[in-house]
Amino acid sequence: MKYLVIIAALFCFIGIFELPYNYYLFLRILVSFMALIIIVNEFRGRSFWFLTFLFIFIIFNPVFPIYLYLKPFWIIIEALAGLLFSYYFYTLIPKKKEKEPETIDIKQQEIPKTRDRIIK
Repeated sequence: MKYLVIIAALFCFIGIFELPYNYYLFLRILVSFMALIIIVNEFRGRSFWFLTFLFIFIIFNPVFPIYLYLKPFWIIIEALAGLLFSYYFYTLIPKKKEKEPETIDIKQQEIPKTRDRIIK
């Protein structure tokens, strides 16, 4: 899934350029599909990502499209969506933990001896 997120980000960045209408229709379908997948994954988890990609899903919805007739508005929206997809991809990459030097605990623990109990 995480590689599909970076593909959606790349397509958003490509959408900044002047392209045919069919590309933007494909972009709406791809971005809304990826936003829907992220919404389902983040439903009970992180609410920031849930709300952010819910907003992206509404903007790029292919069924009930929102038309902004000026290209500069779409350039800003597509660039922001691409940046959000890229940052979400970055959060999916597991962080490498620095290895702590291994230490051997040689402290001896006192083991209770059961044969020396006094029973009254």
